[in-house]
Amino acid sequence: MNRPALLLFAALTLTVCPIFAVEDVDQEVKRSTLVEVGQMAPDFTCTTTDGRTMTLSALKGKAVVLYFFSTSVGASITELQYMEKEIFQKLLNRNDFQLIAIGRGHSREELVRIGGENKITFPLVPDPNQELYQRYFSKFVPRTVVVRKDGGIAYLASGSRQSVSIADLQAALQVVLR
Repeated sequence: MNRPALLLFAALTLTVCPIFAVEDVDQEVKRSTLVEVGQMAPDFTCTTTDGRTMTLSALKGKAVVLYFFSTSVGASITELQYMEKEIFQKLLNRNDFQLIAIGRGHSREELVRIGGENKITFPLVPDPNQELYQRYFSKFVPRTVVVRKDGGIAYLASGSRQSVSIADLQAALQVVLR
């Protein structure tokens, strides 16, 4: 292969390969998502870092945001802060809304520290053995689920594109909080 052809081949390879990688990741995210929009959200009971017991099915009549995160993904802390400021504080006075952040692989002590350091005021739930997480997903964090007032899943998101996912989340919440 002559030099110009080789350079063209290398440039095309470097341009096209990342596209396949993104598509592969998207397919893997899809395969690791165990729930679908429209189905009923898997029920669970959990204990928050402040000792309150919550059961998802008991929150029927409320729109519920479930935010699954891990501090092993640096963007999770940033998103927790966005959730506090852009979602929770803006909907704090509504009695038909609940936000719950579930720390995949985290202990109560870790989440108490994380919540305090980042001034998080919504419920944080430790999930040290990933039991809650595995009802919804098999891989990847952060993940966001919006549960309608009737218990059905209205919205699913994966990844940490803060400005995009927060805007999408806000739009989904406008629909379910009507």
